[in-house]
Amino acid sequence: MKILHVIDSGGLYGAETMLLNLMREQVALGLEPILASIGEPGCLEKQIEREGARLGLRVQTFRMRPGPNPAGVLSILRYARREGVDLLHSHGYKGNIFFGLLPRCLRRLPLVSTVHGWTWTGGLNRMLLYERLDALALNGADRVVLVSAGMLQHPRLRSLATGTTAIVENGIAGAGEPDQEGLDPALVSFITGGCTIGALGRLSPEKGFDLLLEALAALVAGGLDLRLVILGEGGERGGLEAAARRLGVADRLLMPGYLRDGKRYLPMFGVFAMPSRTEGLPMVLLEAMQAGVPIVASRVGGIPGVLQEGNCGVLVEPGSSAALADGIRAVLGNPAQAAQRAAAAGAMVAERFSSRAMAQKYLSIYAGLV
Repeated sequence: MKILHVIDSGGLYGAETMLLNLMREQVALGLEPILASIGEPGCLEKQIEREGARLGLRVQTFRMRPGPNPAGVLSILRYARREGVDLLHSHGYKGNIFFGLLPRCLRRLPLVSTVHGWTWTGGLNRMLLYERLDALALNGADRVVLVSAGMLQHPRLRSLATGTTAIVENGIAGAGEPDQEGLDPALVSFITGGCTIGALGRLSPEKGFDLLLEALAALVAGGLDLRLVILGEGGERGGLEAAARRLGVADRLLMPGYLRDGKRYLPMFGVFAMPSRTEGLPMVLLEAMQAGVPIVASRVGGIPGVLQEGNCGVLVEPGSSAALADGIRAVLGNPAQAAQRAAAAGAMVAERFSSRAMAQKYLSIYAGLV
């Protein structure tokens, strides 16, 4: 079976990591996955394209103007038919809108759409429009896959036709042997120079890193000697740096940007914080659980279920820097209990969230459509 995975990637974060894990497992299962990577004209090689090629996966790039683009849709469909593709699998709103709004008689190929998580956090903006169009387009998919059962509570997902949705939780590859080669010495020195809170993700409003800075300032004002590392890049960098200066914690903050192997630094952190305002089932959460680092995370999306309602990490109410500070303080104040939660989290990942189990569930969905 040949599957064309369609994505317009803005980096190498959770959805991209999940997709590459899935494709590797599909190759091992004897399938033929192809990565169809969308980008704007003039866009150089994307990180997901580079990483896919490094992993030996088949990558096909499509460069097209943004916005409604019938010519771009047709170019992908022509490629799919020329290559004998059996099924389209879209990841993200662009692929969903491209093919979900296309009449089935023109598409002709089955469509699976995975909703990794929506990022709108309020206000009238472009993201709200995209998500509403995405929700409309999902009605045209043959199967809509949600990465956590908690996403079924979203009002725009509850309206989907009964029987079209499936839950397939994200999967993570085995931990393997720890690899310290090639780590940034300056970053390692900063992390190991004191008790460090770590975070990883795109620098965007829904990730809540502004709340994490406020929590850091409150904890420091309360007498704790802490520092913070945020691994990732995005449009909020300037605002976060300004906030750190305003809060008086700029000297305690390090934001080295996007690192391809950022997860290798996770075991060095005293606490891993995920202050998200909205999530699906974040891959970096699974990576932190696998790394054995104590976790403090917002009670949003699939996070409470993954952390077993607090047995595998501390859950805090979203949108509150005070609650986040209390959660971090609780972890640091009881290291024995934090270690117990971390051990339970590691066992949970190994048992329930393997990339092979994820690939098998997707194969079952494909088989029902092809």
